[in-house]
Amino acid sequence: MAIGFATKDRGGRRRNLLELVVMAVTAALFVLFAIGIEGFATPGNLGVVLSNSASLVILSCGMAVVIVSRGLELALIAEMVAGATTFSILINAGVGGPEALLLAVGAMALVGCANAWLIAYVEIPAMLATLASAMFVTGLVRYAVLGGEFLLLLPKSNPAVVLLSGDILPGVPAPVALMVAALVATGFLLRYSAAGRTIYAMGDNFQAARLGGLPVRTTTIVVYVFAALMALFAGLVTAAASGTVDFRTVTNGSLLFEVILVVVLGGIPLRGGRGGVRNIIVGVALIAVLRNGMTLMNVTTQMQDVIKGFVLIIAIVLDNYLNPRDTETDTAGDL
Repeated sequence: MAIGFATKDRGGRRRNLLELVVMAVTAALFVLFAIGIEGFATPGNLGVVLSNSASLVILSCGMAVVIVSRGLELALIAEMVAGATTFSILINAGVGGPEALLLAVGAMALVGCANAWLIAYVEIPAMLATLASAMFVTGLVRYAVLGGEFLLLLPKSNPAVVLLSGDILPGVPAPVALMVAALVATGFLLRYSAAGRTIYAMGDNFQAARLGGLPVRTTTIVVYVFAALMALFAGLVTAAASGTVDFRTVTNGSLLFEVILVVVLGGIPLRGGRGGVRNIIVGVALIAVLRNGMTLMNVTTQMQDVIKGFVLIIAIVLDNYLNPRDTETDTAGDL
């Protein structure tokens, strides 16, 4: 027992070391950009960084909950775009904002339930189930609803859109308020709910959780519905800010990589069983600073993808080192 506790303690110190390293790199980049890039450290630009990070934080909340349960959600960006499209079509058809939001929530909850059913009851691996779901949802919405178009315009004069893109309170933009709400909801789900305890148990040892009588199937539904709703709200924030729903966000794929990068860099292991809101904040801080700095330096999108891809590779290697495979991981099955 003493050996087991010592090993676990070393693993905890390693993960804390990763968080410290990521925070140190973030601080160093912030100082370098503040010195080398004119206007980076101004209140206006920092406000832009915060607002632009809202959708990434909300998406990362959904992905984090899934990964803590030892799952994977590759349909997250497709759900984001599909949810925003559903809301936009209803708004364009004259449906009121609250009603349109309620219907969009219902539609995305159904998508989350479908993903969970494939994973928990049909027992398809999460990676394959959500990849197929992403392809199906994207194709259905784009071709059956939009007639093959990539863009859908959102009326920025609509009161619901104005509310989503404006300030809820003086000095408090709606995207920032939704970001904070997503973090609070994620923290409550993981730390203070019965489902959260089951989520951690599933990630730590899925077979033991199931054999121990924990409701792993119904909890899987909670996990993927939560992720789908986070994707919806991230899509609403993005669409309201730009006035469009752009399906190239799905086909590009870089946003999904950023979300995974945030989770891994923040210290949530891909093996599951550990992690929380603090890890999301740590990961997003680095990506937000890096992305804004590269944009102000006029780094091309392609080069930004190269840099973020390289950082993702390093993050996965570090995750493999800090959370090595063991017999339990091999027998429990991969993502």
